[in-house]
Amino acid sequence: MSEYIHTAYKKAARIQTVVCGFLFALFSFVYLYVFQRDVLEALHFSLAHGKTHFAPLASAIIITFILILLRWGVNCLLGLKGNVRAFSYLPSCLILGVLTDIGKNIYTEDYHTPWGWLLPIILLIYSLLVFWLRRLLRNRLNKESNPVSLMNYNLLILILLCLMTVLIGNTNRKFHHELEAERYLREHRYTEVLKVGEKSLEATRTLTVLRSIAMSRAGLLGEKLFAYPQYYRSDGLFFANDSMQTLRYTNDSIYYLLGVRPYTGEDRMEFLRNICYRGTGKYTALDYYLSALLLEKQIDAFGKALTDFYETEDTLSRYYKEALLMYRESHPNCPFLITDSILIKRYDEYHERKTDFASSVMERNGMRREFGDTYWWYFDYQE
Repeated sequence: MSEYIHTAYKKAARIQTVVCGFLFALFSFVYLYVFQRDVLEALHFSLAHGKTHFAPLASAIIITFILILLRWGVNCLLGLKGNVRAFSYLPSCLILGVLTDIGKNIYTEDYHTPWGWLLPIILLIYSLLVFWLRRLLRNRLNKESNPVSLMNYNLLILILLCLMTVLIGNTNRKFHHELEAERYLREHRYTEVLKVGEKSLEATRTLTVLRSIAMSRAGLLGEKLFAYPQYYRSDGLFFANDSMQTLRYTNDSIYYLLGVRPYTGEDRMEFLRNICYRGTGKYTALDYYLSALLLEKQIDAFGKALTDFYETEDTLSRYYKEALLMYRESHPNCPFLITDSILIKRYDEYHERKTDFASSVMERNGMRREFGDTYWWYFDYQE
């Protein structure tokens, strides 16, 4: 009977080892390839200085394989058995978390992380602690437990270790959105850039600028700009000067897009105006200038620029037409006419709807739900 129990226990132990190994491999692959793909790519770019190509699928498979080998080596060295055998995954799970615990400073020249000294210390403490506990609890570890308990305890330990990995890694949604948008932009997939976080009202300055670059390259700046949250006025067309707030794209990318660099200390609005009126910039510069005027709510300057650079028979982009409707209210002699009956009707509905709310807060929120993708809402309600 005891021999039968021993055989059943050994079989259960093998099954437990295979199940935990499979679950860890599955977790590691999905975590790296799906959830942390862009973070891993950023780490690769930083370490390789952009000199080698990043292959996400191969990277996820190779790292997962190495971590499984590490787990095997740790278990051979420490000899963990029984209900605590899954603790041999701790170094692998810890390293997996450390690999994805990076922030925006990953691209800076003086990038450093406390994990450089903290990780070896933790692994050393782990090894010493396991050696000590193995000697202290030798008899209990060698005791054959119930196969069900064996599986349950080890699965619980593995789940907790995987949770530790997730908690260590960077799970900041805004940062992931920025990295994803940046990746699509480098791949010239401008439509995909605009899909990143499109349902969210959260938008960092970096993500806002990446979107505007994608719109400009796709010729959609005047069509899509106010379909997304705009919290930074014309600053949302340019990156912050602090490298900790940007990723691989910088303002040099935008100046290349515009065709001209500003003089040192030159105001950005003045810079955009000059390159348009002097004709020194590329064709994209005009959309940037008109968009900047709209973002700064300078309707009069926008109307003048539209008259200076467009012919009356030219087809205008959506938000230029929406702004033009507002401009014509104070400038009825404007040569541009809006003949879009649907747009005019919606503008009339916009004015009528504003009177239906009991408070300013209800008005702002209610109008956002119905007209939040219009320039009119931005002009009246966005601070």
